[in-house]
Amino acid sequence: MATDTQRSYIKDLSVQRLKEFKEFKEMLYANDIVEKTSETVAEADSIDAILDATTDLQASKMIDALLAKKVPVRSKTYSNTRSMKTIEGLDKIKEKVRSWNFNEL
Repeated sequence: MATDTQRSYIKDLSVQRLKEFKEFKEMLYANDIVEKTSETVAEADSIDAILDATTDLQASKMIDALLAKKVPVRSKTYSNTRSMKTIEGLDKIKEKVRSWNFNEL
């Protein structure tokens, strides 16, 4: 079973080096860390679910595979669509707050 230190390191590396959970599963298959027929990985909905069934050797291989991955480039700005949705949400909140009356307190 993966040690607590390995589990923590794998989770931290996964956040740094992968964009989504699906990539984690694909990495396990591509690096032959688990068999392609592994039901545990196929049905897992979290890294913890996979790590619960992981040996310490598999965990070491996961760490090596994660370290070999480059840190993805993440944009530091929102897309125009996301910005507009955020602004619309804030406008709705402001409109609701405008109707509040604090004189009755």
